[in-house]
Amino acid sequence: MDHNKPANPYYAPADGSRPGEYIAPPVAPRRNTLALVLGGIGIFILAFVMGIFFTIIMQTRYLGDTPLAFIQKPILDLSGIPSDAHKEWLALQQSFGLADKYFYDQKKINHKEMIYHAAEAAVESLGDRFTAYNRPVTAKANSDFIKGVYVGVGIVPEIRDGVYVVNRLIDDSPVARAGVKENDLLVAIDGERLPDKIVEVEPITKKLQGEVGTKIKLTFRRPSDNNRETEYELTRTQLIRPSVDARLLPNNIVYIEMKTVFGENTMKEFDQKVGSLAKDNPAGYILDMRDNGGGSVETARQLLGRFLENGVAYYEDAPAVNKHMLPVEVANNGSLKLFDKSLVVLVNGNSASATEITAAALHDRQRAKIIGEKTYGKGSAQYVLPLEGDSALRVTFEHWFTPNKVNLYDSKGIQPDIQVVPTEDERKQGKDPQLDRAVQELLNKS
Repeated sequence: MDHNKPANPYYAPADGSRPGEYIAPPVAPRRNTLALVLGGIGIFILAFVMGIFFTIIMQTRYLGDTPLAFIQKPILDLSGIPSDAHKEWLALQQSFGLADKYFYDQKKINHKEMIYHAAEAAVESLGDRFTAYNRPVTAKANSDFIKGVYVGVGIVPEIRDGVYVVNRLIDDSPVARAGVKENDLLVAIDGERLPDKIVEVEPITKKLQGEVGTKIKLTFRRPSDNNRETEYELTRTQLIRPSVDARLLPNNIVYIEMKTVFGENTMKEFDQKVGSLAKDNPAGYILDMRDNGGGSVETARQLLGRFLENGVAYYEDAPAVNKHMLPVEVANNGSLKLFDKSLVVLVNGNSASATEITAAALHDRQRAKIIGEKTYGKGSAQYVLPLEGDSALRVTFEHWFTPNKVNLYDSKGIQPDIQVVPTEDERKQGKDPQLDRAVQELLNKS
């Protein structure tokens, strides 16, 4: 070894190791990876907690008069809090808290009831009679009604001159088995007499519904039997409300009754019941949509597709989703085609919504004559949006126009081609002059 030559730190000395053998340079101390990870997590948690506190401050403090207002607005919007009424939102929260703190009778405080009332009042302030907040019980009842399934005794009612009348009975229902008949009058529930002048049917309907297997006592008066009153003890059960009834009238005329609102099973029932009669080559059809409150607009399109081969069903106008007078076609997706037979439609003041879409399209497209009374005039469609806690928001999202671009919301309904208004005597005697006039119309066409 040459001692005058500086030692190369990258080579081992010649003391038994191989000459020129490479030795790795010294390694710098490694950072503690675990410490870095834990430090990063700590910073993230701290930032997250600070973000939560910052968001809470933005939501619970009014900063509209400060430089932070431009930061607060998007945070409020993302949180679902109306930034243009933030003060009022805070006042609502404060009202709840102060009521909790100071109200005299603490046992009466029910936070759910307070929130329900607040939601109902907020939606009611929109001034639209078809937009409403539905509590869980009402939301479920409405859902079951559209599905055609509900718990009750089997009455399809009608309010006539302030009296609760049994308009129809569900087949094989508790009331039908007990012997209640159409046109009987409901006068008492569990011994409590109904008001002399009934305005709304819904409060009574809620009393009739309940849990499967529970008992209820109903008293009916029968005008056709010297106003004799009879009390029945009935057991509530789950019922499936039929959507469609179809039968053959004299002169080979098919009568189609749309018994309830357009729901999930309507077109299946329609095709089965009407299809079986269509095989006999009927002279014409009567589509009875009296006392039908509407239901699914999609079902209305499908129903129109049984009578119209194609074309516009209605125009929808929904500015919130950027739809302006958009034409919606009939849904011709069924195997039943009734395009070439005479058709008459029956309506009255309780015909509404999807029922009016159907009647107006058949009228404007010159497919059918309308007989009866002026329709309800709803002219709008609603989304039913589920909310937390099983409640729901029923909100008007569009107005619709007939194929002739008539807004039934503004015009307040469809005026029939032939107006027929039953007299009180005809009602009491069970006569149906509107149906008689529809039959006459079809015979005249023949």
